[in-house]
Amino acid sequence: MYVTQLSNARSAVSTAQANLDTMGRQNVQRMAINSAVEDATAKVRAVNNDSTDDVVAAADTAVAALETAIGDAADLSGDSALAIAEGRLADLKNDLMHAKTTRLAALEAAEKEKQDQMAKEEAARVAEMIATALKLHTGISAPGGTGDDTRTGAYGTGDNADDIAVTIGTAAAVNLSEDKDAVVAVLKGWEGDKYTYAVPAFQADGTTPNENAGDTYEAVVCSHVGEPTEGAKFNVQYTDLDATTGERPIDTSTEAVQALVASSSFDQSAGAKEFELGTNLQRVIIAGSFHGVSGTYYCTPAADSTCAARKAAEGFELGSTADAGNAFTAGGWTFKPTNPEARLMETPDNAYASYGWWLHKSANDEVYNASAFHDYKGEDTPTVNIDTLRGTATYTGGAAGKYALSSSTGGANDAGHFAATATLKATIAADHTISGTIDGFMGADGMSRDWSVELKEASVADAGGITGPATEGTVWTRGETAADASGTWSGNLREQGDDGVPGIATGVFYTEYGRDGKMVGAFGASE
Repeated sequence: MYVTQLSNARSAVSTAQANLDTMGRQNVQRMAINSAVEDATAKVRAVNNDSTDDVVAAADTAVAALETAIGDAADLSGDSALAIAEGRLADLKNDLMHAKTTRLAALEAAEKEKQDQMAKEEAARVAEMIATALKLHTGISAPGGTGDDTRTGAYGTGDNADDIAVTIGTAAAVNLSEDKDAVVAVLKGWEGDKYTYAVPAFQADGTTPNENAGDTYEAVVCSHVGEPTEGAKFNVQYTDLDATTGERPIDTSTEAVQALVASSSFDQSAGAKEFELGTNLQRVIIAGSFHGVSGTYYCTPAADSTCAARKAAEGFELGSTADAGNAFTAGGWTFKPTNPEARLMETPDNAYASYGWWLHKSANDEVYNASAFHDYKGEDTPTVNIDTLRGTATYTGGAAGKYALSSSTGGANDAGHFAATATLKATIAADHTISGTIDGFMGADGMSRDWSVELKEASVADAGGITGPATEGTVWTRGETAADASGTWSGNLREQGDDGVPGIATGVFYTEYGRDGKMVGAFGASE
């Protein structure tokens, strides 16, 4: 009897333990399901039309995790919690599928709208390019000409010597001033500058309207400005250094001296800049350089005036500005070199070869005129005499100008300015000749063009002038297809070296590609 009772007791304990184990597993499984339902519900609700792919993937993962938790809940068979979870899983799958479908439709609609907008913008760009190409194709002209066909550009004269003078037809030349804030890339070692002019509403009298008010002009000029070279010692060139202070007066009444003045404190692009005395200072003290030699500028302001520097065409004027009317008076400054025996830095900044292109636009943007030019800046253009030379010389450098491809029959419509490489070979013999190639074109969009322009053989005068064929002097090739010979080109050999060989070649060219293409440009190259 006792044995039976013991056995029954043990069986009851075992059953109770088993029940406890099952309940424990059920609790764990129930908690896992509840947590999975909670997580999946939150992540499915987060899916909307603006959701990222990561949010959708997280919802997929959470629903899959709930499905796994339900499958792992073997001890909850028949339990109401399991049935509720299974129903919730079905609802979440349906909700997620609907959210994905709606989101996909929204994404497709947004992509279509984006593509439509891009297509509209591209159509507008193409339409604008077609219009620009047509106007520029009509407006590109060969340099030179006479009467109404005149298209010239050159450095100005007299008070406008630092401007670019552009002449169109029989109208008076228009002077373009340098835009000192514009940044123009160096092209094959030649420094770039931009010149602009906008025709004002009224003439100088302030009352007479300008007929061409609102017209704009721009020019890009590339110049062969030489590298600075060492000159004499400062105290040898300038013998007026004060024996006590080591300073010398700076008279900036001439352009030649103005060009020698430099300081990071003289940073204005126009007008005068005033310099106040610092605390306990009797003089304005400014670090800078003169004639390429570093040192210090000093200025003692007169009564009721302030030391000032005024922007000049080349460099700066030094003087003072009076309180009454801000009238500028030159003088009153001195300069002390840090090392009186330092070498001057000489640079031919005021004399150099240049080339470039110019563009005129009417106020209504309907009429364009464009051409190119080359010139020599400086009062005295270097003379060349090559009549006794024999041999060959190769010149390499850059070219720039305007081009237009305008077609109404399905051809290319492309227009703007270009940059390219120029290579010329001169043969100096009994009859001097020169020919060349313009290639390596970069278009207005910054992309390369598979173009080249042949400059056919031209004659060179003893004085360096280059005269190309009057007609059919150039050949424009696009890809592998060359157009018929057209246009002309001309130029000059400049800056004869100690060996008698000119060191610089500059010139202009004009070419056509059938009826659709026009190009005008200029080049500058060194030996």
